[in-house]
Amino acid sequence: MSAVLFLTFVCCIVAQDIEQPKRLLASKLGDNVTIECFLPQKDYNNIVWYKQEMGMNLQAISKSYIYLAKVDFSDGYNDGRFNVTISKGIYHLHISLTKKEDIATYFCGVITLGELTFGPGTFLMLRGEHTTATVFQEPISDKVHIGDNITLTCRVQTSDEKCKEGHHAYWFRETRDKSSSGIIYTDGDIKKHEDICKDDVTTKTCIYTLTKRNLSLSDSGTYYCAALVCGKILFGNGTSLKFSSIPDSELTTSPLFLILVSSNIISMIIMILLVAVQLNRSCGQETSEGTQVGDANALTYTSVSFSGKSRPSTGAKQHNISQHTDIYSQIRS
Repeated sequence: MSAVLFLTFVCCIVAQDIEQPKRLLASKLGDNVTIECFLPQKDYNNIVWYKQEMGMNLQAISKSYIYLAKVDFSDGYNDGRFNVTISKGIYHLHISLTKKEDIATYFCGVITLGELTFGPGTFLMLRGEHTTATVFQEPISDKVHIGDNITLTCRVQTSDEKCKEGHHAYWFRETRDKSSSGIIYTDGDIKKHEDICKDDVTTKTCIYTLTKRNLSLSDSGTYYCAALVCGKILFGNGTSLKFSSIPDSELTTSPLFLILVSSNIISMIIMILLVAVQLNRSCGQETSEGTQVGDANALTYTSVSFSGKSRPSTGAKQHNISQHTDIYSQIRS
């Protein structure tokens, strides 16, 4: 099927929340690989896979209608090595017996109302044995700290007379952070040291460097040098960038630090509120008890009365008043 069919009714290409977990997938030539794609929970009509080799245009690989399991592969990809897995929210691409021409970036996409939407892409890196050229990356010997400047070095050596010219280098970064892995540094970031390129009797060696300034935690990861030599893409052994220590300024701005501080503040507020509630309850109980005691005294006082059987004489009256006063004083005390 012609690739033109895949562009029918497509009006534009935009970024979309299509998840391709691995931005950089490394394997060996001849291995079977699976490039994962998780689709958004939205309405769309068709699902597609596209391929882009370095420096080349996009090439359509496959197209599937969302409600059907049938897959249409474009010319060049219908030899049986390419297959897809279709299920709810999944559209994985499988490549069997990988070849050097499979080295590329693979984009998973959906078509909705004539709009083609791509995921972030997955770069497939394939290593193999080469006898005419080698790529060697020098490790970082010194300790690296936040804010430092470093220079990554890539040494490309060729022994084929026909392939001494036209070297090209790229850098890829692999990291655990899904949102930023697979960053590609091209010629604008890479310096080719022409004065260091040396010719001897049988080989030619050139050095490419990538300089990173004012390093931050987001720069950590493994950097791979990819050299385009005589139509072939060769990969280096990788240079790991790790930080030996993290300054306090970075810790105070890290998400984990902010979460811990926030949780401690919330805990203190809850404890203060609980203590305040407990104090209010204690004060309320004391006030209630004081009121009950006052009422009891009043009732005791009103329960004392004089006898009203007959009008007593003056002496008897004074005796009763004195007796009442003594009783009242005892009760009050």
